[in-house]
Amino acid sequence: MEQRLIAVVAAALGVPTSALKLETGPGDLEEWDSMGQINVVSEVEGEFGVNIPIEKISEIRSIRDFLPYLEKTS
Repeated sequence: MEQRLIAVVAAALGVPTSALKLETGPGDLEEWDSMGQINVVSEVEGEFGVNIPIEKISEIRSIRDFLPYLEKTS
């Protein structure tokens, strides 16, 4: 699941998967700005069939922070 998540984030940001790790977050990549955050959340929600509450989006500070939402669907 972690590698799939990294692949989804990479595709949303238009960066290679090799540029990402679970600890990567918005402050680490130029592409992960406020619009990038919206794209990442949207792609993760669509790919994994989850819904991340809008009030929680600002709390996502790394790729790892998506995992609790994805674990609810497994």
